[in-house]
Amino acid sequence: MRAIVVPGMLMMAAVSTFAQAPRKITVDSRPAMLSAGQGRKPFDVTRHLIPIDQIKPSRVPVDGIPALTDPQFVAARDAAKFLNGQSRVIGVVINGQARAYPVQILNYHELVNDHVGGRALLVSW
Repeated sequence: MRAIVVPGMLMMAAVSTFAQAPRKITVDSRPAMLSAGQGRKPFDVTRHLIPIDQIKPSRVPVDGIPALTDPQFVAARDAAKFLNGQSRVIGVVINGQARAYPVQILNYHELVNDHVGGRALLVSW
């Protein structure tokens, strides 16, 4: 299953859904709303790709996933201590400066605020 997280909700769909040809967006005849929790504006899911019955609560509160705001990096040769040849990373090169953000860390933090090559960067997973 592929998980899609939005604040307060967890949307799950089979990975094959994303690998297939583009799917038609479903538009319900009446407005469809999902609760975002007590005291919060609900999510409008009138237009959706994922079947509504596959959307499940995440139990993660809004702002409950900590972003990395001061990421620490190691030299590529030292990364072998915790990464292997099968490890996935999101790689970025800006103005000649390279960074690799390991997916195993992004799975927990999901957001990294960084500066690369003199530019502000937000990595989102």
